[in-house]
Amino acid sequence: MTSQTFEKPIRHTFFVAELKCYLCGNVVGTIESEQTLTPTGKGASPVSLREPGAAKSVQIANWRSLKCVRCAGPLFLDESDVITRRTDEYNWLDERPRRGRPPKRLLEERRREREQREQREVPDSQAA
Repeated sequence: MTSQTFEKPIRHTFFVAELKCYLCGNVVGTIESEQTLTPTGKGASPVSLREPGAAKSVQIANWRSLKCVRCAGPLFLDESDVITRRTDEYNWLDERPRRGRPPKRLLEERRREREQREQREVPDSQAA
C-alpha cells in the first residue's frame, strides 16, 4: 500500500437553509452557500437556489431581493444547517485483491454457492 492510496479527503462546508415566505408560509426553495473557514473581506459567497421539484440549482447574487412566487411577500431563512461534504480521491485500480490464501468467509461463500449449484443440477439429471 502506497501513501497515495490513503490521501486525505477533500472537505467542503456548506450552509443549507429553506427560504420561506413571511406572509403565506410557502417554501420557495432551499439555498446553499459554501462557507470558508477564514473570513474574507470580499463579501458574501455565491448562493445557489434550488426550487422545489427542480433538478438543478440556479446561482443567484442576492437572495434577499427574492420575493414569494405565490403572494410576492418577503422571504426568510428557516431550518438552517451546516453540512460537510467529503470527497475522496480514491483509485480503485491501486487497491487490487491480494495474493495468497483467501479469507475463510470468502471460502465459505464459495462453498455454499457450489453446493447450491450442485443441488440445482442433481434434480435436473434425475428427471432425465
